[in-house]
Amino acid sequence: MKTTFKWIGDSLINGVFVLAPVMVLGLLIAKAAGAIRGMVEPFAHRMGPLAGIPAPGLIASVLLVLICFLLGMYSKAVGSRKVVGWLESTVLDRIPGYAYMRGMGESMAGLHGKTAYHTVLARIEDAWQLGFIVETIEAGQYAVYVPGAPNPWSGSVYFMAEDRIRRIDMGLAEALGCLKRLGVGSSALLRGKL
Repeated sequence: MKTTFKWIGDSLINGVFVLAPVMVLGLLIAKAAGAIRGMVEPFAHRMGPLAGIPAPGLIASVLLVLICFLLGMYSKAVGSRKVVGWLESTVLDRIPGYAYMRGMGESMAGLHGKTAYHTVLARIEDAWQLGFIVETIEAGQYAVYVPGAPNPWSGSVYFMAEDRIRRIDMGLAEALGCLKRLGVGSSALLRGKL
């Protein structure tokens, strides 16, 4: 009975960690769309519906997509890297989980820069668990993030010596997929690596 309540509690907490970033992103997009709609509404009402869609909503949506596209293009420009770096170091890195999400996104996109994570098997007590080296502390000492299953956005951080980890040749997407499927398919991924 106690185990059931713990499982329910853990599942609810994991659900919050999955839902919270999605809700924040949704709220930010809705707020931006509302602000843009407020700006275009005075002159958009004169146009009437476009293809059956009210003009203010359609124009606001198109402008929001255009702004996101332009910001994406700007973020790739050399001069913008200083601005983005400043924003990350002063604001975004203080948001719990931001650096992890950014690193995972960069690794999955194949951008192996400063935040690329190496997939490892981490020895926790008498078991091996999939994890990622998130930082080298000093020679032979690492910070290893061991994600939970099925929600890899919550987990534990361990500070481990080299002899407690085994680097494996496994893509980030494969490792996360295995965790999300609660280990289904691990025989093909881990054969000969344990």
